[in-house]
Amino acid sequence: MTEMTTEEREYLRAVKPLWWLSVAAGVLWVLWGLFVLSYKPGALASLAVLIGISFILGGVNLIVMSRRVHEWNWLFVLAGVLAIIAGIVVFFQPGHSFYVLGVFVAWYLAISGIFTIVATFVGGRHDWWWLGLILGLLEIALGVWAIGSPARQILLLVNLIAIGMLFFGINEIFAGFSIRKRLKELDA
Repeated sequence: MTEMTTEEREYLRAVKPLWWLSVAAGVLWVLWGLFVLSYKPGALASLAVLIGISFILGGVNLIVMSRRVHEWNWLFVLAGVLAIIAGIVVFFQPGHSFYVLGVFVAWYLAISGIFTIVATFVGGRHDWWWLGLILGLLEIALGVWAIGSPARQILLLVNLIAIGMLFFGINEIFAGFSIRKRLKELDA
């Protein structure tokens, strides 16, 4: 048991009645991720809504961020407007949007794998350096596999998002119970 700082105590007192919200949100994310992995039409439609909302909120965030950037702020505004348009397009054309996003994800993995391998050899040698090499090779293999077929690109996109939802949900569940444990320590 570690000693709590004053800031942590104040934080814990503020979130005391709400710790269970993190657990509930985590359970919902896990269930949603499992639903997406079922590949039912409703699951894919819900995923399209999530992607559309993410693009729109990301676009709004970029426009707001442009106010804090002194140089090249027009680029943030342009990217924000394009993201909002992309979010709207996802709502009206989810099938085509999945395909386009799948293509981007597949190519991103293939290119990212190359950079991961280069970084492994260019960076200093340390314990476990070979994990970067394995990760890079896996990224390239997965990207090239998906690039070969539109169906595989969409499958890769849906699986990566669903697995991300599962991990996010599990993380939220653990965070909620961790807060609860710290609250019990505070009360003791």
